Amino acid sequence: MAILNLAKTAIKNPAYRSVATYIFTNFFSKGISLLLIPIFTNPLYLTPKDNGILSLFSSNLMFMAPFVCLGMIQSSGADFFKKTKDEFSISFTANFFISFLLTCIGMGVLFLFRDALQKKFQLPPSFVFIIPFLAFLIFASEQLFALVRNRNEVKRFGRFGVAKALIEYGVSVVLIVFFFKGWEGRVWGIAISLITINLVGFIYYAQKGYLHFSISAKHIWDEIKFGIPVITFQLCVFMLGTTNKLFLAYFKVDPSQLGIYAVACVLGTLVGYLGQSIFLYVQPKVYKSISEGKATIPSLRREFFNYLKMMTAVAIPCILFVLFVYHYVINKIYLPGIPLFLLVCLSSFIWQLNNYLFLFLLYYKAKRKIFLVAGISVVISFIVNTIMVKNFMIIGDALASLINTCIFSLLVFVFIKNLVINKFGKTGAVAVAT
Repeated sequence: MAILNLAKTAIKNPAYRSVATYIFTNFFSKGISLLLIPIFTNPLYLTPKDNGILSLFSSNLMFMAPFVCLGMIQSSGADFFKKTKDEFSISFTANFFISFLLTCIGMGVLFLFRDALQKKFQLPPSFVFIIPFLAFLIFASEQLFALVRNRNEVKRFGRFGVAKALIEYGVSVVLIVFFFKGWEGRVWGIAISLITINLVGFIYYAQKGYLHFSISAKHIWDEIKFGIPVITFQLCVFMLGTTNKLFLAYFKVDPSQLGIYAVACVLGTLVGYLGQSIFLYVQPKVYKSISEGKATIPSLRREFFNYLKMMTAVAIPCILFVLFVYHYVINKIYLPGIPLFLLVCLSSFIWQLNNYLFLFLLYYKAKRKIFLVAGISVVISFIVNTIMVKNFMIIGDALASLINTCIFSLLVFVFIKNLVINKFGKTGAVAVAT
């Protein structure tokens, strides 16, 4: 009865309903992709070579995205609450032009090295143009979703997210199954969904008055200065997470053990994915309280513990569900991966809590602090990963991720401590001071 009463209270709470919408929207796309695995792995539709090309496509797109985005999504997220609507509209619109310019530069660089890239990675020639263009469309769509979220239009966020996923996978299936387009059909599905959602976004911007075509050299320079530390931070994220495959491959870990670990990582990061969905609700709320001068250390501490409670509330059922899957759904050969799964869960949980602390650096655009935190973390991560993986292999990598995440947490806390005290500790609530 206590659990039922708690569930009823949560359903009536607007905060929990908003969080549920964000979680559902984020997992809707993942759910569709899981349901379509029989099609996407059927050699009749997508051959192993097709999936290999798509894997290269995804990796290169992830690598290109930070350079095209240049931290402008994070910058706009803070500017929405710090600037007047007219000032925000000018910078918001200018960001699209900056990103498009970076896209053209990216195409030029890839075109110059196209022969070397094709020889080294066997990339199709068309990727030289497709990858930068889609990176730009991803940036534009993220701008739309961030703006809708900052305006607290939760239902609209859900409709946009679900519609984008349906278009992406619907077009992909039609092209792959009925027109035998192979990997091209999957890429076209992604492209058409991004083009569609951005056309909707353009109409939305026009209706809400967020288009203001005025670009200044100062704004471009400010975004570049903020973008360099953010790119360094994204490199830090890469070192903390994605590099595990590189280190394990370098030290020649047993492929079967690597497969068990890969499954543990996929299942373990579900906790982080849930936390990210909750953070979509928390971040605008905190930014708004700071911009309105209502934020105090007690109020920010209260928001953090509310975030922690929501994270715990979704993490525990998620862990229990995955343990059930390990014991009763997937092959017993993966059972040795449970300790690895729990370590990945803990790392993901702590990392999501870091997001709350890191948002203060992003809000105040503390470029030097962001650069130092990220730079120090990259160096430490490389050293820790090398030592742990070399000596303890897979369990060493899982422990290295946890150690690196804890070190990053400590660094962020040290770097934001004085910032938070100066902004909120001496005079109580502080309005938009930068």
